[in-house]
Amino acid sequence: MRCDLLRWSLVAVVAAVAVSVAAWELPAGQQAAAGSVRDVERGARPTAGERVSVGQLEVEQPAAGQQAGVAECRGWQERHPEWIFCDDFEDDSAMVRPGRYFEYGDDDGDFVRRVGVGVGGSAGMRVRWQRGEVGAGGMKISFGRNPNEYMSRSNIRTDEDFREIWYRMYLRMEPGWTGSPAKLSRATVFTSASDWRQAMIAHLWSDGKEHLGVDPASCVDEGNRVMCTKYNDFDRLQWLGFRAGTTPLFSTALSGRWFCVEAHVRLNDPGQANGLQEYYLDDRLEARSDRLDFVRGYADYAINAVFFENYWNAGSPREQERYFDNIVISEERVGCLDTDDTPTLTPAPSPATATPSETKPPPPTGTQAPQPTDTQAPLPTASQTPTRVVSGTPAPGSVLFMPMALNGE
Repeated sequence: MRCDLLRWSLVAVVAAVAVSVAAWELPAGQQAAAGSVRDVERGARPTAGERVSVGQLEVEQPAAGQQAGVAECRGWQERHPEWIFCDDFEDDSAMVRPGRYFEYGDDDGDFVRRVGVGVGGSAGMRVRWQRGEVGAGGMKISFGRNPNEYMSRSNIRTDEDFREIWYRMYLRMEPGWTGSPAKLSRATVFTSASDWRQAMIAHLWSDGKEHLGVDPASCVDEGNRVMCTKYNDFDRLQWLGFRAGTTPLFSTALSGRWFCVEAHVRLNDPGQANGLQEYYLDDRLEARSDRLDFVRGYADYAINAVFFENYWNAGSPREQERYFDNIVISEERVGCLDTDDTPTLTPAPSPATATPSETKPPPPTGTQAPQPTDTQAPLPTASQTPTRVVSGTPAPGSVLFMPMALNGE
């Protein structure tokens, strides 16, 4: 722990020096070759990509517009045509507007944009749980063809179908963080103009033991009809098998650092069980559930929404914060920022616990902003938890995790 504290202190010093270096001015006509190293005195500004020494520290001036976490979304439509959406929260305009989120809950000011809380000291989203608080706000974005007019006000590529997406976020728990909040995100297919019924959901949820996992579910019957009649229709959802990651990113030991979390969801082709849900942590595969028959032969709509959530079934054990930054949704793999704030980890595999199901009333229709409320059964005890498969072929004696069966729903 002492070594970790020393390392992060050094990272903070280097970051502070980089900011100071960026504020200096280069004398008229003076240039330096990119990649060279030279001493810098106050009043001199290094060129983009140049390495400079300040006292005993050597730092590199980031290339113009590429400072980690600051300008990733500047001009992204031209630089990354494969991206569907980008938000680095440097934009302080309205959260709900065309091109951004169709719904945003700030939890009475606890989930808000703040300058200085993002990657590299940039702007980001801060969420604060009060002790015992369950829901602490969230952001909902729609893209592609969506029959629901309320959701479609995001107005993002509304004439396209996306059967496969990647989406990446940066996530950080405050130093000293305690506990494992249940829900982080989900990708889904909405299918109705009058309500929030879904054809499938790819949940990115905690296992209750500090790990993040994938929890895919289908709501299409053998006749290729959507069975769900409302949002989170758990009486009709078919759970396809939870898989947990191995890194305890919600542990106190790993608090205070940024994680690059990237999810990948692919619908199955009609008549084939070749769907996929997986997620990567710092560019390393953590969990995968494959050979999924997400939507059978249903093809009226494709993946058209991603939700970013702050929901803690049992409530936070104390007042504490976590932070979001640099969200990208893409048709192709996104990858992580080039930053030293996400050091390589080699955690030992850890057994996972069962994730219970949730129940939620359907949101209202029309133009009124829905405000659904999650309720969820307590996490099962160790004696109730079946052995689950993290990835690959099930081992002898192991069982796939089916939340509805486990919780009697």
